[in-house]
Amino acid sequence: MSLSPSLASLCLRAQPLSEMAESRALAAVREALEASDARRTVWIALSGGLDSVMLARLAARAVKDCPRRLRLVHVHHGLQAANDDFEQLARRLASRLGLPLSVCHLALAKAALKSRGLEAAAREGRLAALSACLVAGDSLWLAQHQDDQAETLLLNALRGSGGRGLAAMPPERALAVGEASPGRGQLAHERARLRRPLLGIPRDEIQTLASQQGLQAGFDWCEDPSNVDQQFDRNYLRHSVVPMLQARWPQAVASLARSAQQLKEEQSLLDELAAELLAKIQVSGAKRLAQGHEQGQEQGQGQGLDQGLDQGRGHETQLSLAELASLSESRQRLVLRHLCQSRGWPVPPRGRLMSLQRLIATPPDSVAEVHWANAEYTVSVRAWRGQLWWQVSDTVIEQGVRHRQGDTGCAGSGRQPDEISSSEWDSEARKAWRALGRGEEHVVFTSRQPGDVLRVAGRGRRDIKRLLQEADIPPWQRDQLRVARMHDGTVAGLWHPSRGWWLLAALKKQ
Repeated sequence: MSLSPSLASLCLRAQPLSEMAESRALAAVREALEASDARRTVWIALSGGLDSVMLARLAARAVKDCPRRLRLVHVHHGLQAANDDFEQLARRLASRLGLPLSVCHLALAKAALKSRGLEAAAREGRLAALSACLVAGDSLWLAQHQDDQAETLLLNALRGSGGRGLAAMPPERALAVGEASPGRGQLAHERARLRRPLLGIPRDEIQTLASQQGLQAGFDWCEDPSNVDQQFDRNYLRHSVVPMLQARWPQAVASLARSAQQLKEEQSLLDELAAELLAKIQVSGAKRLAQGHEQGQEQGQGQGLDQGLDQGRGHETQLSLAELASLSESRQRLVLRHLCQSRGWPVPPRGRLMSLQRLIATPPDSVAEVHWANAEYTVSVRAWRGQLWWQVSDTVIEQGVRHRQGDTGCAGSGRQPDEISSSEWDSEARKAWRALGRGEEHVVFTSRQPGDVLRVAGRGRRDIKRLLQEADIPPWQRDQLRVARMHDGTVAGLWHPSRGWWLLAALKKQ
């Protein structure tokens, strides 16, 4: 499809924004503007289709009553020839509305297309490109409406989704932006907001409003050729299934959207329950700190312990296996899903979830593990010594996002803590040694060697392997240990990224 050469005439034909009549859609957009941070930018995703064009026009009208910084952002997918026409229209509309425009060019990786499918890969790539434009506190507006909500509920139901999936799309949610530490997520003030101001507005109302404004397809908005291709599930529902439902039940779309809203409220209650249960079974940092103090006092080596525990980059989320085992199987699944969802980690597929539940019965003296991943994170869960240890790292995926204006973006390191080079651990151990006020003239920092021992105050010489076991440092983290070694080979102290210098050698009596 190519746009008519008379596209430039849209400025002459479209009704001025000042003459836009009051409507439910305009009221919804104005309400969303009032809820946004006046100090931040509202980004409007502009595909060039009718819905996003109307959202941009409504926002440009509403901002006269509620001043905010608006900016349009268009993603060029590079998947069909018509994408160039969509970009041209986006630029012309931005000029017509007097709003700045950013254009992101997306190059989807072949691996993502193969593993995720065209629809999912394009959707995820588009959201990644849009998110990369934002800074904390900004808002990103998408133009989904009530009919989209009903279609999403049907799609998720046909995929066998649970309550969260059947709740379909939330009117708004937090959106991670910028760099985030793997597995740690971001605080609320470090996030942007994704909003769907038109989610309660039916498609036909938006079409009626466009007609009242004198807008025409092919001139004022693009008809994406792929939207009529019924090999895509959503298009099949939109063009074949939903019309049949509406022929029998005229209020089908509104009823499905209402069901999604009710399921969202019920899911919120489940989230509250899951959060309460998680608080009981999670091994908190304070508890680990208390355990560390007890161990340090027993060994007569309390100095430097607080600093080591605070600075450690090897901490992992830990859950009590005993507390998990006390829950019913359905509550176990609820908590495990909630942990991932609340942290922004990939939720385990049902098969992996069942494997996680089997970990709960792992004997204390053995190690068992389960892994899964998505395009962003890799999750590793291990059962050891009565706890589930969760470790999350970036997944390296070539996103191929290129921004034409204001190039930004981020890429994960793809490394887990145990994949950091030995020289980096040596460097960190050296810095922590200096922080203790100790000189470096007579020591070197190396990995442990077979037969290494440490002279512990009040206990004499102790094998380092035994000391690691006593300190509850997991087997998969023990290669991160660094020792301060005197020139004569004597071990002067033990350092671990999760503990700092938690054991220092006792001085020999003169």
